[in-house]
Amino acid sequence: MAECTNGRVPGSPAKRQKLEERDKRQKVAVRVPATSANLGPGFDAIGMAVDIWNEIIVERSEKFEIVNEGEGASLITTEISDKGESKHLVVRGVRKAFEYAGEVPLPPLKITTRNRVPVCSGFGSSSSAIVGGLIAGLVLAGKQLKVARDTEEKKLSGVDPEELLHLATEIEGHPDNVAPAIYGGIQLSVVFKADLDHGLPSHVMSRRIPHPEGMRLVAYVPSEEARLNSGLEKTEEMRNILAPNIPREDAVVNIQRASLLIDSLHRGDLSSLRFATRDRLHQPIRGKQVYPHMDVMVKAALDAGAHGAFLSGAGPTLMAICSGQSGDIFAQRSTERQEGGVAEAMQEALDKMPEEVRKKWGGGKFYIVSPTARGSHVVWAEPKFSDTLATFGALDGPL
Repeated sequence: MAECTNGRVPGSPAKRQKLEERDKRQKVAVRVPATSANLGPGFDAIGMAVDIWNEIIVERSEKFEIVNEGEGASLITTEISDKGESKHLVVRGVRKAFEYAGEVPLPPLKITTRNRVPVCSGFGSSSSAIVGGLIAGLVLAGKQLKVARDTEEKKLSGVDPEELLHLATEIEGHPDNVAPAIYGGIQLSVVFKADLDHGLPSHVMSRRIPHPEGMRLVAYVPSEEARLNSGLEKTEEMRNILAPNIPREDAVVNIQRASLLIDSLHRGDLSSLRFATRDRLHQPIRGKQVYPHMDVMVKAALDAGAHGAFLSGAGPTLMAICSGQSGDIFAQRSTERQEGGVAEAMQEALDKMPEEVRKKWGGGKFYIVSPTARGSHVVWAEPKFSDTLATFGALDGPL
């Protein structure tokens, strides 16, 4: 529903209302990727979609109901009032979508989440829930959104509306996770400011950053017990430990490194990523105060041949960027690839740390995954979007 170029339904108001009613759905399934924010110096600005997926199914029902399956199922709330009020982030996304579509109050819905993205890990599980809820709600309500302006409109404002990105950012608070969750790939997001961008209302924009093919990611995700030590609201706590003001020198360092990161990805210069993924805004203080495993495991990854390594989002997941020598990753000999050796080196470094560190941060899991160019998408809906003979290559069910 977010692929509509202008969001306008043609014809008279009565005709538009009839078409909008026709566009409503009874049930929809949406898939949303995991994301990794910051990539080192790109604090609140750069994020990457990762090939781990949550699936969200929302259907009109006789009563409100939430069912959680998979990662963190027992930890995520299933409480929802008879008016649809809940702290569940999918519900927040769905409610926002229905309000934006003008279908209020929220109708009774059954929401089922099938989670593969580890919760409280720095893999964007909250953004996945928000974006999935928004898209599902928009599909059920039959609401189309503006993504791009036509040429003449864009000449006047210089920016595209990106309504879905706006809605998601309003809920999440910052765009670095929600942008790649929506669009896929590696996204650079910019929040416009009234004192800088005169005449432009509150606005968010996102741009895809090209990156080399064959990039692989080695992610160390600590145990669920370690990740949940601060509760499900860890992100806010991790933001609060950051310095409210920074020295000019540190600001310059981060500007330089973020610029180098974008240039390295755009050029395919993987050798520069070991420098481009360093920063002074958030990783040093989070490593010092909260994540004693970070620096040691990052250094081990780089020493083992990783191109770059960084704290994923607010942590505690650590991410190392690797690659094979040539061709498709699954067609390469194991000796051509780096991921196994990097993971082993990171584990060995953790095993050599003091017992109190190993006890808390050990026992995690390594994921070897790839960036994904595909963002959130509808897997199937009822009624189908098409009643013709055409079929679509969906993973599960009819479109």
